[in-house]
Amino acid sequence: MFGHSDKGVFELFASELYNAVSDPDRTQIGIVKDKMLQAGISTYDMADNYIPHVARRLGEAWCADNIDFAVTTIGSARLQGLLRSLGPEWCADDSCTAASAPKCLVVVPEGAQHTLGATILAGQLRRAGISVSLEVGIGLAQLEGILTYSKVDAVMVSASSRESLEVIRQIVRKVRATGRDVPVIVGGNVLSQNEDVARVTGADFATSSVLEAIGFCGFNARMLRVVSKS
Repeated sequence: MFGHSDKGVFELFASELYNAVSDPDRTQIGIVKDKMLQAGISTYDMADNYIPHVARRLGEAWCADNIDFAVTTIGSARLQGLLRSLGPEWCADDSCTAASAPKCLVVVPEGAQHTLGATILAGQLRRAGISVSLEVGIGLAQLEGILTYSKVDAVMVSASSRESLEVIRQIVRKVRATGRDVPVIVGGNVLSQNEDVARVTGADFATSSVLEAIGFCGFNARMLRVVSKS
């Protein structure tokens, strides 16, 4: 997913968080969160590293038939709830950004089941001083309306491996059809497919690195430093 890294993830806390989101007792998540904070793990580190790490572990366990779909879905929903509890960057489109800040539209294709990666991406962009609108499960008609009436400096599509490349291609075509000359970037687990995703979908760029995405858009270097130091 966008912004994912295993750098600096301590297995002890990663395992405890995994067990907590899988536990029937939902209060365990708060206990582990408090323990991580007391150990000096920042909310940014939780959002950028631990939550994606555990989300990926849930997916791997499901694919290996070690857990069922219900546990996977509940665990993902709990990770989403934990993420939103970490601060306004991960739960609001109206975070405090300068009026002159570049505006990015983050899109999750219609029918997508999991939105955790897109929420993490939106938070990272907001911390970099970028104004973000996160649109989940958006259809082509809705996308056209947003692009027609709203100022947008970039469009980022966050897609899992379950979204077809054709769906992403349609999103890219719709952006082009509106006449908006803005970069369209694709990221997420869809990049694990054995395809040149940018070429196949017509996107300008494909990456799972938020730093690379910001750099490609030409947003200023100060923003890159903010994200890389978090």
